[in-house]
Amino acid sequence: MMYCRLKKTYRSGKRSFSIDVEASFKLNAINVLYGHSGAGKTSLLRLLSGLDTVDFGKISVNNKNWLNTETKSFLPIHEREIAYVFQDYGLFPNMTVLENLEFAKKNINQTLLKEIVDVLELEVLLAIKPNHLSGGQQQRVALARAIVQEPKFLFLDEPLTAIDENLRGKLQSYLIALQQKYGFTIVMVSHNLQEVLKIATHVCVLHEGKIEKEGNPNILLKENTSNTLKGTVIAIKNNNISVVIETQQIVIQKDRVVQQEFVVGDLIDVEIQ
Repeated sequence: MMYCRLKKTYRSGKRSFSIDVEASFKLNAINVLYGHSGAGKTSLLRLLSGLDTVDFGKISVNNKNWLNTETKSFLPIHEREIAYVFQDYGLFPNMTVLENLEFAKKNINQTLLKEIVDVLELEVLLAIKPNHLSGGQQQRVALARAIVQEPKFLFLDEPLTAIDENLRGKLQSYLIALQQKYGFTIVMVSHNLQEVLKIATHVCVLHEGKIEKEGNPNILLKENTSNTLKGTVIAIKNNNISVVIETQQIVIQKDRVVQQEFVVGDLIDVEIQ
């Protein structure tokens, strides 16, 4: 388990924003930091990685301290074996896509590199420099560069937001398969509910710099603000409909289904309130 208890106040002029959290994350699993824009998701990810310093706190992984301000212990970032995908991608502009990927690690795993290039559809981009790529293409390169490092921890700051819907679904499935194959721990920022329900093992919901709740992704389907999600009907009994949304199964009333007519097996739109 990764455990953290962190306090940090960010100041900009007369404005300030505080992070005050206590949370745990599952190892060898996909953890998602979920919440609205400005909730503190990126700030918490940076604090966990060590990129930002804390005012007070502790981070431990299997009882080994990454950080403890009381004992003044701090594990250097390079020893945490983290690969980080930033929102601004952080690619080297003077290198081609292939050079960016190969620079990520000495003695790179060529089998993994070839697999990632294929899955992320980067083959035609390998000789191009980042400044000539779209935002979505740069995002895919940044994700590939992080994965080929074969880290123990993969920290992702909204890694799929600039990617078109069809490829995004494919990459979500690939992340799940890759995590299961290599067993690394993912901590990922997202505010896309459908995405979280598909990939997350564990979620931490942030609101105004605090953890509002954490646990199984199905907690996001309870007392949630209005969202319309796609799900598959698996059973109909009187006024109750059993629906699977990504990996989560819920029972809802018929009046929360957008479509007027549907049968078992149909993909429907569900209003989550």
